[in-house]
Amino acid sequence: MSTKHSITVRLAMSYTIKNVIVAIVCLVLGLWGVWDYVEVIPRQERFFSRAEVCRTFNLFAEPIVTGGEKAVDAKANTFMTAVVDNLAIEGGNSVVAEIDGLQAAVESGGGQAVDKLERLLVNKLLPEAMTRATEARDAKDGATIQTGPTSESTWFLAEAAMLGGVRTPTQGNGSTSDVLRQGLQLAQIQLDLYGDVEQPSAYDRPMQWLFILCLPFVPYYIWSIVVNRRRRYALDADGTLHLPGEIWSPKDVADIDMRRWMKASKAWVVHTDGHRVLLDDYLFKGIFRIVGELAAARYPDQWTDEAKKVKADASATQEKSSDEG
Repeated sequence: MSTKHSITVRLAMSYTIKNVIVAIVCLVLGLWGVWDYVEVIPRQERFFSRAEVCRTFNLFAEPIVTGGEKAVDAKANTFMTAVVDNLAIEGGNSVVAEIDGLQAAVESGGGQAVDKLERLLVNKLLPEAMTRATEARDAKDGATIQTGPTSESTWFLAEAAMLGGVRTPTQGNGSTSDVLRQGLQLAQIQLDLYGDVEQPSAYDRPMQWLFILCLPFVPYYIWSIVVNRRRRYALDADGTLHLPGEIWSPKDVADIDMRRWMKASKAWVVHTDGHRVLLDDYLFKGIFRIVGELAAARYPDQWTDEAKKVKADASATQEKSSDEG
């Protein structure tokens, strides 16, 4: 088999563009999932927990301030349970060892729970938060992050005031203590900030993993472009066929499988030793010309040199011309 001129094909631009777009989409979705997983959802959990502390404190303090009622231990325990849950979130790994003891103290009731909570909050978490705030204030553009109205140091001060209100809800004469009033005021300020925050759904984090799992596809799609760009498909004028990693002489080409060509633009060229190589016109622009040359050489009554089906009337005309000749 010989051709009029050599044919060389290259990776289709549409394939490159599609892979780049898919890689960018996967990258954006993956980074979005990571951001939500490590920043947005934890912040939402933290802010919702703060709102719960304020709400439970209000349930304890408001009847005392507005109605002159006595402190209710059950409401105080509900508040302290919310505080323990919040400190577990705010303190992270630094308080894991102490959380169980705090929970046990709250369940047992009494002033011991308040003592332990205040000790952890005032002696550990608040000083650490203030140190970070000082460091951030010295750093460029960092002060607003650590010292703003939603900063951890501001929150810990408000939470400590609420604990003080639970410790001393009334004065010796039975009137409401200033500590309780201050705690209630700070609780309302914090509730204005966090009251509308919704608790994250149980499905939020698993859902973000679906986005995060898009990230491994980014290098895959880029890698596929690089690999396919290196592949060479060519048909020389003398019929020599160049394929990725091998060169076939005209005698090496035993057949070409065209069964999927019309539906999927895929054909398989078959070597005399039996192994097959895919020729994909979707991936490589112009490969139909190589397919057409090979198919027309072997099945001239079925395929044209442009890899198109020979029309029935054209075949009949050819047969008629052959008979007349």
